[in-house]
Order: sequence, then C-alpha cells, then structure tokens
Amino acid sequence: MRSTHFEVHYPASGPTYHELAERSLTIAESVHQELVPFFATMPDRRTQLVLSDDQDTANGWATFFPFAQIRLYLTPPHSLSGLENYGDWLSLLIRHEYVHILQMEMGRGAVKSGRSLFGRFPYLFPHTFVTPMLIEGLAVYHETDYSAGTGRLASSWYEMQMRAEVISGEFASLGEAVISSRDWPYGQYYLYGAFFVEYLIETHGEEALKQWLHAVSGELIPYISLKSLTRQVYGASFDELWSDFRLSMFERFGGDQHHVAEAPHSSPLRQQISGSDGQALYYVHRDDENRPILQRCTGLSIPCEHLADGDDISSIDVSDAGEVVAVKGRVYPSGRYTRDLWQLRAGKWTPLTTDARVAHVRWLPDGSGFLYTRFSAGHSELILLSLDGEESLLWRGGYGQYIGEFDIDAAGSRIVATYKRPGYSWELAEMKLYQAEWHVLTNSSATEGTPRFTGDNRLLFVADYQGQFELFEWKDGVAMPLAVENDRGVSDAHTVNGSGLFDPWITGDLLWVQQYTAQGFVQVHMEVPLARGQVSQSPDHQNNSDIDDIVLSEPEAYQPWSTLRPHYWFPIVYGDQDSTHVGLVTSGSDALGRHNYQLQFAYGSEQRAVDLNLSYQFERWLLAYSNEYELLDINPTVDGFSVIQDQQWLLARNWLAEAMRGRLGLHSGVVSQRRSLERVEPAVIVNGPRSIEQHSLGLAMTFNDQHALLNSPGGYGPAGYVVVEDFSILNDAWSGLHSQLSLSWMGDLPGRQTLMVSFDLGVASEGAPGFTLGGLPPREDNAIFGREQLSLRGYDAGNQFGRYLDRERVTWATQLASINDNWGIWPFGADDLEMRLFAERGRAWSDATDGDNEAMLGVGGEFRLNSIVGYRVQVPVVIGIAHGLRGAGAETQGYFGVQATF
Repeated sequence: MRSTHFEVHYPASGPTYHELAERSLTIAESVHQELVPFFATMPDRRTQLVLSDDQDTANGWATFFPFAQIRLYLTPPHSLSGLENYGDWLSLLIRHEYVHILQMEMGRGAVKSGRSLFGRFPYLFPHTFVTPMLIEGLAVYHETDYSAGTGRLASSWYEMQMRAEVISGEFASLGEAVISSRDWPYGQYYLYGAFFVEYLIETHGEEALKQWLHAVSGELIPYISLKSLTRQVYGASFDELWSDFRLSMFERFGGDQHHVAEAPHSSPLRQQISGSDGQALYYVHRDDENRPILQRCTGLSIPCEHLADGDDISSIDVSDAGEVVAVKGRVYPSGRYTRDLWQLRAGKWTPLTTDARVAHVRWLPDGSGFLYTRFSAGHSELILLSLDGEESLLWRGGYGQYIGEFDIDAAGSRIVATYKRPGYSWELAEMKLYQAEWHVLTNSSATEGTPRFTGDNRLLFVADYQGQFELFEWKDGVAMPLAVENDRGVSDAHTVNGSGLFDPWITGDLLWVQQYTAQGFVQVHMEVPLARGQVSQSPDHQNNSDIDDIVLSEPEAYQPWSTLRPHYWFPIVYGDQDSTHVGLVTSGSDALGRHNYQLQFAYGSEQRAVDLNLSYQFERWLLAYSNEYELLDINPTVDGFSVIQDQQWLLARNWLAEAMRGRLGLHSGVVSQRRSLERVEPAVIVNGPRSIEQHSLGLAMTFNDQHALLNSPGGYGPAGYVVVEDFSILNDAWSGLHSQLSLSWMGDLPGRQTLMVSFDLGVASEGAPGFTLGGLPPREDNAIFGREQLSLRGYDAGNQFGRYLDRERVTWATQLASINDNWGIWPFGADDLEMRLFAERGRAWSDATDGDNEAMLGVGGEFRLNSIVGYRVQVPVVIGIAHGLRGAGAETQGYFGVQATF
C-alpha cells in the first residue's frame, strides 16, 4: 500500500494489520509535512515502512541503506522504562525514526554529485558519521511535544536520569557522551544528546542547528571538519559548548539536592525483576557482569537464598504458597523475539506456554491458574490460563488502548492495572474479573505505574505527580503519599522520596523498593510507611491531534523486486607489488530483508582474468560463489608467473529443523571446490593432472545455549555441533566421510572474568580430505561446512596433517579496565582492556592405532584493547605471544592485529 511519500508492507493475515497500515501511512505523511521544512530534504523515492509483529519489545529502527526504510515493531511500551511518555505510540515511533531518515538523506555539493554517479553508496551520506549522541539526540528532541506532555524530554524519567547524573558528580565528559558505550545509564547518548540538542536550540536558536546540519551534509569526510564547522556556526568549539551545557544542567538539576542511595556494587544494576509472596522478596539480581540469579530474601541480616538462574526473565510473580512463575524471552533463529510463561519446579524452569507473547503475569489468588497480558497485532489482551493449559480471552483493547502492569486483590475478583487510552497518559484503572470493562481510577495527567496489592489489601503504586517518581497509596478514592516516621516522630518524606522509587513490595514490617541512582538501581528497604495527606493533581485530557485523510493506493501482494535492485555501485582498486586489481562492488536487499546479496568483481593486471565473489541469501538459503586467480612464482629465475584458478561453490540450507526453542538446529550444505593450473610460467613443465576437484554433501546438528554478558569478556553456557560430510557422491578423486565434533563451554567467574573451554574432534575416512592443524586464529572457516583448517598457536599453519584430529583449548579472560571514553569529538576511543591467557593442545595424525605425530602444546597470552572507531564500531586491537612447548615445528610467535568485520 502506498501514499505520496511512503510505501508500507504488512502481514496479510487479517483486517487489523490493514487498518494499522492505513494509519501508519496517514501518520507518516503528517510527520513528513511537519519535519521536511526543518531538514529541507527528503528521500528521492518512497520511504519503505514495514510493520513487524514478531518482536515482543517496544522498538523500531531506520536506515538509509540501501534505501530509506523504517521497521516498526507493533508492541508498545507498557511499563515504566523511559518510553512510556507517549500519546500515540505509532505516531511517536514514526516521528523518531523519520527524523533519522531525513537527517541521513541530507547531502549537498560533492556529496550530492557523488550520489548521482555512484548511487546510495554509504560513504556518500555524511551524517552517518556524526556521533550517535547528536543523531539520537535530534530524534528525541523532535519526538518531544511539551504542550502535549509527550516524548522523552518531557518525561519525568529523563529528568530523573539527568538529575542523578548531575548531583552524583559523575556528569559525562564530551568523550564519554559521544560514543555508544556500555556505561550506565545504558544508552546514555540518547539522554545527553537530547538535552544537548535542546540546549543548543535554546541558546543559539534553531536556525544555527539547521546551518550546522547543512554544513555537515557537504563533507565527504565529516570527521575531519566537525570541529571547524562547529566553530564557524556556533563561534565556539565542541568542548566549550559542552562546558556551557554542563553548567546549564547543573543550574537546572543541581539545586534540589535529594538523598540518593549509593550503589554498593562496582557495576551498574539494571532494574531488578521482583515479586513477593508477602513473606519474602523474590528478585532477579542482574548486574551484567555475572550470570543473573533469582534470589529470595527474607530479612535484613539473613543472606538471600539463590533459587535458580535468572536468564532472560522480564517479569515474575509468586503465589502465597511460594510458587514462582516467570515471563522468559527467547530470540529464535529467524530473529523473532517472543516471551512465554515458565514455572519454577524443584529448582528448574518448566515451560507452560509456547509463542504466547506474554508481557506481564499474576497468579490467581487461589492458585488455580494465571492472568497474563500480551500484545498481538498492536492490540492489548488479557488472558486467563488454567493450570491444565486452557486459555480464555477476558479482554481485548482497541487501537491505542493498552493495559500494562497489573495486580489482583486477595479475593480474586478485582484487577487494578496501568491503563492507556489513546491520547492520554498512563492511569490506574480497575476491572471486575469476567466483566471486560475498565473504569479509570486516577484520571490524572501524571504517569502512574506498578500497582501492587499488599497482604492487607492496600493498593500501592508509583506516580510522578510532583515531577519525579514516588510512592503512593490509593485510598478512599484519592492518591496519598507514603512517608516514614523518624525517631522524632516527624514525617520524613525524603527517606522514601527524592530520586525515583519503583517496584514496592511489603514483607512483614518491611517495605522493599528500588531506588534509581547514577550507578544503577539499588534494592533498599525500610519500615512500612503510612499514607499521609493528599497529593494535588491535574485531571487528564486528550492530546490527540487531527490528521487529514490522505490518498492511499489499493493493497497489492508483496513483490521484492522494486527494492531488491542494486542501489549503488562503487569502484575498487587493490593489489600488491606483482598485480593490480580494478573492479566494482555492489549489494542490496529487499524491504522485508528476505533477499540479501553482495557482488564484487575485479580484473587482475598480471592474472589477465576477473576475480568474482557473489553471495546471495534467501531466508534460510545461502548461495556463495568465488572465482579467484592466484599468482604463483614457481621459477624465480625467469620473468612471469603461473596462475592458479580457485573456484568454490557453497549451497546451504540453514535450519532445516529446529527444537528446544531454537537452540537445537539441523542444517545441510553442498560445497564444491576446484583448483586448476590455468597458466604456466616459462621453463616450467607440468607432470600429472593440472586440476583437482573436491565436492561434499553434508549435514550439521548445532546446539547453542550461550549467553553474553554486557560487562564481562565472554558469557556463560554450552554450545556445540556435529558435522558429517560425504565426499563419495560427487567426486572421482575423493571418497568417504568427513566428520567433526565440536563442544565449547563458557563459565562465568566472579567479577568480570570468564573461563572458556573447547574440544574439537575430527575423523576422515580413507580417501576423504584430511585436516591441517597449526597457526594463528582465525584459521578456521567460519562456515559450518568445508572446515578443514584449524589453528593452534605456537606452531606454523598446517604444521600437522592427518585423517584424525583432536584439539583442546582453555582460555581465561578478564577485564583489566573499563575505559568507555573517546578522544573528544574525534572518532577514536576505547571501550575496555582485556587480558587473556590460553593453553591449547592438539594433534593431527593418520595412523589409527598409535598415531604418527606428537601432540602439539601451545601456551600464551594476549592483551585486547576494544577500541571504538567512528563513535560506535568496536574494533579489537590484539597484541599477543604464543609459545610452542614441544614437538616438531614448535616456536615462539608474536602477533599483532585488528580483529573486526566491517
């Protein structure tokens, strides 16, 4: 379906998606009219919108390459997380992402001329190379509408975060803010960028920012000119502007000094997923440097009990009997992310649902089942699930009508939830079970969240009535603030309020809450507070704006060809002292991302032939072809070279079948290789065949349950694969089977440390190609099939060869320093510094009885500086040493290099 400036793609599985598609086009055209005057540019073709309903998370993305496209996830924000401040989620999301498109499309002068010649080559889009702080900051600025109270700059969440940054004394430097780092708060370049862009406009005017954006859009290498352009436009350097911005934030947020708890941890804590049975607090301890753990805390002086792993948990609830149910998410091989219900039984998680798309869950008070919410086709639903698995739909909202976190009273008859109506803020609403009608309780312009019934049926919740999130009780139809009496008998509200409080739970005579700090969230506890007084609040009002109807085309079946065609080409030149290659490269994909291809060819001056590399992927199918000509100097006493042609085909079908929720997969592939001597230099005589061919048909079983940790060099969990390739079907020269087994395990150690262990075994039958072992990583082929060369440091590549192979490797990795800083506004910085120590043993041999090669044993270590290039790309710079301890070919190797894929 198309409008004047947009084309939308959506599932053809029901009228709901059609209505959302029409709405998205209408919103997009309205946003286009509002934003184009600011940027004074637009894409030369329709921007592609894709409605994606396979992600149970609130997000979206936009890119200019290879064409202007926006992916819109239809799951709206439904809890307090910083994204809750919207009137219409689809409208805010489209506005934010379209700002990215318009900024990236800006181009003038040589940039514009280059696009007319080479098309949409990525390096001809200068704003791609601007710090993400200014890219995301500009989008957050434009998403914000202070008059309507929507957008992150108008939210209490962003004000809470910036206030914490200011009063903690840890306000980010320019170098820390301009990069995509792992520092807390996560995504801080959104936060600092939004306030910085707002500061620039308030102090220098909107026209100055437009002038700066226009100036950058003509720079072929904007990194070099950012400083001079900024001084030309603003009369000050970036450093000076940042210093003034810092002072303005201290003036705005530093005057009201609240009590802020200090995080007792060396690494930031995410907001903890928590629940309670009235006797103890249950929560998932997550600090991103250790494996998440579900804990049970019963008192102040008693250590918390570890119950189970806390992997992938986004919500939990605990029955009065202490039974735990959790919402756990999983990314599937297709990229789909969905959440299901799991119950903790005897310390193990047992799945209760499949593809249920759960958002929040609560036990029924009598323990007979659960209530849970989910989002489907952008609509909110409330589901009743019995213990025997029977589901009943209790309520389904219309467009923009959502329920978020909720709770059930002790009688099991009354549900109170955070409730969203189109154009209104999040409010508290109640519904009688089975009546399917919500009644608004609070009706305020503030944001209410996390309603919780206590054991004595008090209703606690969080709200930002005074501009910051504090604790309240809903009592007798009014919101009453909570306070604790101090030893002088005086109400001390600042003990509870001040820096953002969330997730209240009462166990006995203790109140547990999570307090936001500049280092992360902190679990704190105090005496059970009392409700005192009444808070003043303004009534809610609708903020929807009328959008004019637009002309839309009739929907058509999806055709990939209009977007799949090449959108750019670019010349390439490379070579060495013997030969020069000249050619071009192009690539592309379709709007849905089902088809992806890359093509590169180059003519070699000495080879007098064309090297060709092509890869094409259609969903789970992969086809790759390479045809390269190598120079070989057999006789150095005469001029000229011999030329070897190396051809390889790969056809793979990934995920023929999958199990264990995508962790176990079956794959197949065909690999065909041919090496031939195409030209012989003078005075060289060839005896025997001039070519050799090798073809294999294989199956692979893979398993992967490894999890990464954001602030640790590694992660935890097992992985492995089994590959069997048959060389007898398609070959004359080769026959037999080629089998490999690989097992690996990552263990999370205390602090920022990881232990990694791997084991590889290979067996090739008589007549099948063997294995070579030795050399520096990465010797291994990253593909599943055709993997015959493995590394072992401390020895030359291919030091041993045979029909049998085994290799064991142990690596200990630790983070020595967390830097997370950039060299000012220049595009170079550092993320962290790691050290790795390794020992690896291996052997390749052909005698099945006693072996004909001594096992190789190598040890060594390396330092790895994870540098940051271009503000966002992590490029590991590695320096290491390896020493072979025994056997033929043992040596000491020093190595230095960059390990990154661009």
